[in-house]
Formats: sequence, structure tokens, C-alpha cells
Amino acid sequence: MTSDAELAVRYVDYLVGGDEAILEEAFAPDFLDHVSGRRGTDMMRVVRGWLERSFAGLNYDVHAVTSGDGVVMIWFSSYGTHVGSEFPQFAGRQPTGRRIVAEAVHIFRVRDGRLAEHWAVRDDLGVLRQLEGGEAPGERPRRPA
Repeated sequence: MTSDAELAVRYVDYLVGGDEAILEEAFAPDFLDHVSGRRGTDMMRVVRGWLERSFAGLNYDVHAVTSGDGVVMIWFSSYGTHVGSEFPQFAGRQPTGRRIVAEAVHIFRVRDGRLAEHWAVRDDLGVLRQLEGGEAPGERPRRPA
């Protein structure tokens, strides 16, 4: 049986790697993404596509995962080179070729061993600043293996 923390890490694995099997394994069929207001996993595919077309060499570091009472939170940083601006909040920006660090906290409600609901707090302003030539956040702690 997969732990709640492992489910949250599988979400990030999907965003970075695009393994479609993760959507079937880790997400409830009636998954609700509160960020977009959509049900189902199609929005996860949309976000994955935005990432793929916006950042080359995408990778991530998990800093912390905590869970309890059917809720799991994961804090991670994504790293990649800016090659496109597919995300609506970055629309119209020319690719900079800069290495970008995007920090986020994602919160999930877990039901029957699957991710059932999703909320996110992302540092989009920090990413915009980096696209304009600002510095990326400093090194963050990495979760022990």
C-alpha cells in the first residue's frame, strides 16, 4: 500500500516525468483540482504540457512532506531552463534560456489511497522575477532519501 507521502511524491514525479500510469494509480477518478476548478486528471495533463513546453531539463527537489488526517502537503522546488511561456501567467514572454527555480507547496486530500483533491501555493512572482533577470532562490534543504 502506498503511503500518503509517497502519493504526493508520485504527483511531482508525474509533473516532471509525464508517466501516464501515475494518473491512473495515484489519482481518484473524480479528482478535484481546486486551482482550476476542474474534475478528473485532464488538468494535470494540461499542466504537464505547459511544463514540458516551458522548461527544458526539468527536475525537482522535495524539501518536506507531511501528512495526517487524510491530508498530505509537499514542498518542492522545480528546476529547468526557460524555453517557452505556456503558463497563462507567463504568456507573451520570450524564452530567456535562464535556469529557473520554481518553489511550491501542494496540498492534497487523500481518499481510499488516492489523491482526491488538490490545492497549491506557488511562487509565480519569484519565477517572473527570474525571467526578468533576477536571482533564483538560494539552496533549500533536501528531504532525506
